[in-house]
Amino acid sequence: MKRTDHFLDRFFNPESVAIVGATNNPFKMNFRILENLIRLKFKGRIYPVNRHSKEILGIKVFSRLRDIKDRIDLVVSAVPASKTMDIVRECDSIGVRQVVIVTGGFSEGGENGQKLHQQMASFVKDKSIRTLGPNTLSPINTSNNMVISFNPIKKLRRGGLSFAFQSGLYEPKLNWLFSHLGINKMLDMGNKMDINEVDALEYFSKDPDTRVIAMHIESLHGNGRDFFDLVESACRKKPVIILKSGRTQAGSRAAASHTGSMARENDLIFDSVIKQAGAIRACNLEDFFDLAKAFEFLELPRGNRLAIINLSGGEGVMATDTCEMNGLVLARLSDRTHKKLKTVFPSWEIPLNPFDAGVCMEFHLSDLKIFFDTLSAIPADENVDCAIMQMPATLSHFTSSSQNVLKETASYLTEQYIELILNMRVNGKPFAMWCSSMDSQESELIELVESHSLPVFQSSERAIKSLSAMYRYRLGKL
Repeated sequence: MKRTDHFLDRFFNPESVAIVGATNNPFKMNFRILENLIRLKFKGRIYPVNRHSKEILGIKVFSRLRDIKDRIDLVVSAVPASKTMDIVRECDSIGVRQVVIVTGGFSEGGENGQKLHQQMASFVKDKSIRTLGPNTLSPINTSNNMVISFNPIKKLRRGGLSFAFQSGLYEPKLNWLFSHLGINKMLDMGNKMDINEVDALEYFSKDPDTRVIAMHIESLHGNGRDFFDLVESACRKKPVIILKSGRTQAGSRAAASHTGSMARENDLIFDSVIKQAGAIRACNLEDFFDLAKAFEFLELPRGNRLAIINLSGGEGVMATDTCEMNGLVLARLSDRTHKKLKTVFPSWEIPLNPFDAGVCMEFHLSDLKIFFDTLSAIPADENVDCAIMQMPATLSHFTSSSQNVLKETASYLTEQYIELILNMRVNGKPFAMWCSSMDSQESELIELVESHSLPVFQSSERAIKSLSAMYRYRLGKL
């Protein structure tokens, strides 16, 4: 873990955290904040604060922040909005200069909430207390197992992808994100009373552990010129993916209902400027996570020549259409590759790209290892810059349903299958897969495959659009 000379580093790497509003009641959402830190073994010291408890989850509880004799690096306040100002004043009195305000009900909370927001904003600015939120969860840092969340997090998976959100839209998806992506850090800016998108982008652009930046924005609170200049400079070093919602007047009003701030940017101008700066704009939430996964797991394609391996002829046609519509071209495979693939052809000649592996597989189920080894000639071809493949069924799928396959045998077959798939990858060339059955068995398999940093997309269209975005980003850097 490398440290960054930026004030946000003190939010992501505190040596001690106090949780104000911690509770013993597992039916209250605040319970999860403390539980996650303990269960995931946060590497710093933890101090629960609650006037009505002596101990929570085996940890001593303090009645007030000032009762904690050790230094507190970060305070997470999860008390009602009406009591939050008292907590912030107490932070000032004991010298705490980093505060996370989980509670909502401020700028989005009507006239009284707006008054509270303005009062607190003025106070933290005057006292130089850097404040995340209100109406926020985070920060999350996988390098020290720090997770501020209402959801019980099962496990963390570390990677180079850092997220900044202006909403808790990611929060219900956290376990999915950790299962399918390699995460470095996550920041929810909430209502942006103090910390905003300019701070987040500046920090992630400097952070050596962040290889890919993905930002969700509803409205710009920081200086627009500073933000766009930062996007341009950051994109020279690492990809920046931006999902901008609140694009319409109705969307802006919806955003204001939960953040208290209207998105007043002209969306056409915003779109044009971030593209000129070299950022990749996501169209929707699915696109956002697809792009984040692609840039996190895959190397940039050296060219736009795509190879398609499908199990259904119809899927191959749709993938071909998407390829042509997104600036990629079908790779023309070499004679050498043709000769190798011909050994698994049916009794008739078939096209090489898209390659119908489904019809070939029908005749080669007896030795799938040889079959997959033969298929690997496609991504390895010198005329191929990137490749995608429709996900075949697992090896256990081909075992007769009348047989009682032991769990250990099924697990072994799955491991063999994953090894065959992983061997399809070629250094320097992005290789991705897309779903076939979309059933529960395949969902479990996808998690295993993606644990090896091989991305699986819900459709060939989504895989190709992500590869196309990666190719365009590479062109912009040349």
